[in-house]
Amino acid sequence: MPLSPSAMPDTHDVSTTPTPAGSDLAPAANVPSDEEMWDIVEHHLVRYGGSFAPMLIERARGSYLYDRQGRKILDFTSGQMCATLGHNHPDVVQAIPKACEDVLHLFSGMLSPAVIELADALCQLLPPTLQKDLFLNTGSEANEAALRMAKLHTGGFEVVGLSASWHGMTAGASASTFVSARKGYGPTIPGNLALPTPNCYRCPIRHCQDQCDMTCLDVGFDLVDSQSVGAYAALIVEPVLSAGGWSCLPRATFSGCRATAKSGACC
Repeated sequence: MPLSPSAMPDTHDVSTTPTPAGSDLAPAANVPSDEEMWDIVEHHLVRYGGSFAPMLIERARGSYLYDRQGRKILDFTSGQMCATLGHNHPDVVQAIPKACEDVLHLFSGMLSPAVIELADALCQLLPPTLQKDLFLNTGSEANEAALRMAKLHTGGFEVVGLSASWHGMTAGASASTFVSARKGYGPTIPGNLALPTPNCYRCPIRHCQDQCDMTCLDVGFDLVDSQSVGAYAALIVEPVLSAGGWSCLPRATFSGCRATAKSGACC
């Protein structure tokens, strides 16, 4: 179902997301207390990569979360970037029971009409060079599939990524992630090589100030080529490096990477 802007909740209007009345805040007798909940967390849940936020979220509307005490919390994470239309968007909520009435899950070799219709609708929004869809669950899985396709197409196995990159936690995606989460796991998948991330605020080679001249990229490609065995498969780049400090890459980064790749000097 198309998302109607008029149906979107006004996240600035507090009246659309009222805070529960004081009488609603007292937990029911058979509901575990916060202390009991956190005891369950301690015994039965694993948080991979850090601690859980010290709050228990009971509901969410628009841009806001509400904890068990009724506190209204602005969600800067957008539900880990998966609720960019707002939490519990009315069109999404309405579409869920409709989907449950038809087909919830199929063997990966089967298709439902809804999948085909979605693919067609998306491709109508994309340029002629982007007319194929692959529907997956997470960013890690999407990057994993992209890297595997690149390796299959090129016959190579080497992947070049930026030093401040975050591409996911699965094997291939994490091997090309350089900003964090690399220590303690032993060797990654062979063939992953890092480029300095162009950043004129914190130049990786202490060269630029205020304006990047792409010297770091030139130096980086020279270093990559000195380590490569000549089996390049892909260059993976995020336009905005969120995990790397919310750094927007200079426009020249992409033209420089494309020119180097097309010249055959790298990738």
